[in-house]
Amino acid sequence: FKDGLLHGEMKFQRYSGWTIVNYQKGILHGSIRKYKGWHKGYEVPSYLYSELHFEGGVPSGIQTWYDPSGKIIETAFYQRRDSSSTRMSHEKIFHKEDVAVIPSGQYINMIQKYLEECSNSEVKILFDQDARVDMFVGNQLDPNCLQQQFSDYRKNATHFKIYTRDNFPWGKFTGERDERRVYPDDYDENISFSKDESYISILAPDKVACGEICEFTYDHLIFFEDTFIYLTDSYGEYSYITEIDKDSIQYAMAMGTHHRHYRYNVKDILNAQGTIDAMYLYGDFQTQKEDYYITSWEKTYWDRGGALWISTKRNYQNEILELLDGNGNVCDTISGHVESNIWRLPNSFGYERFKIQVLAYLTRNPQPKWWLAALPYHAKDRWCYTHPKM
Repeated sequence: FKDGLLHGEMKFQRYSGWTIVNYQKGILHGSIRKYKGWHKGYEVPSYLYSELHFEGGVPSGIQTWYDPSGKIIETAFYQRRDSSSTRMSHEKIFHKEDVAVIPSGQYINMIQKYLEECSNSEVKILFDQDARVDMFVGNQLDPNCLQQQFSDYRKNATHFKIYTRDNFPWGKFTGERDERRVYPDDYDENISFSKDESYISILAPDKVACGEICEFTYDHLIFFEDTFIYLTDSYGEYSYITEIDKDSIQYAMAMGTHHRHYRYNVKDILNAQGTIDAMYLYGDFQTQKEDYYITSWEKTYWDRGGALWISTKRNYQNEILELLDGNGNVCDTISGHVESNIWRLPNSFGYERFKIQVLAYLTRNPQPKWWLAALPYHAKDRWCYTHPKM
């Protein structure tokens, strides 16, 4: 800042990339460089290099998108004219390219097509925006027909390229690595399903999880008499069903550092049109009772960043009934946690601000969902949580 106005270089980072911006007396000035990882509707290791020069807040210069192999896929040229700027040219350049997975929209259309071919019905598609779970509802599905369709597709689509992070720190590729999709060790491509089964874990036709190798993952078929529900997602590393009964389905997906659990009401699925909402269950593991559930290994964050894992007792509105010690490896007084983790250094002004923030939240939400606001309700002065690095 200079004379109370932004002045100098500002750099900030998000999951998808980072940006450098220059200001002079509160107005954009100089070069702005930004990098991001999206191209044509799905995420790939592509990047944007932008050499836009600002003077008095007005841009001039060129903006260029590259794909992972260094090919230009989009350009734009800006020219300054007096106190304004005009985009003089803009061009999108499309290249045929191999990617690790097909775009999610194409995958959904493919699943719907196979489900309709193997059933005696039109198939309804639902999408949970928050969980990023897609589901399909129809009738009279032959699971062995579906297995055969998936198998035929996999046999013709087993080779592809994947890009490693080392190849694109923020520059052009130094090389490519070829991989072959592999099957889980215990999978039999000639498997035959009984039509009387109520749940089938079916190998997805074109959905993979990649680590040292790229392995096909499973989608899920659930039958309620003649009606079927098919569930999939393109967000987690892999998914699994933890509970099914006549009223509800509990769907889980493994992320890089934790697991996410969602509960769906079966009647809601059968009656929904277009979209569906799940109840989110916290924690990698839940002990469920009639009027509450207990979470274990629930990932959350300190107010100023940094992950930790806690245990809570919650009702089915996800309000915290009790903050539990669990098997935490970091134990301290409540005030000690606040001072060392929320404001980083003991600071009386910062501590008072935090108390006001919590009190304001509790005024609006006397039964908090926010774990930090539940700290004042903790029965003991000391509390334990799990720190991943300790």
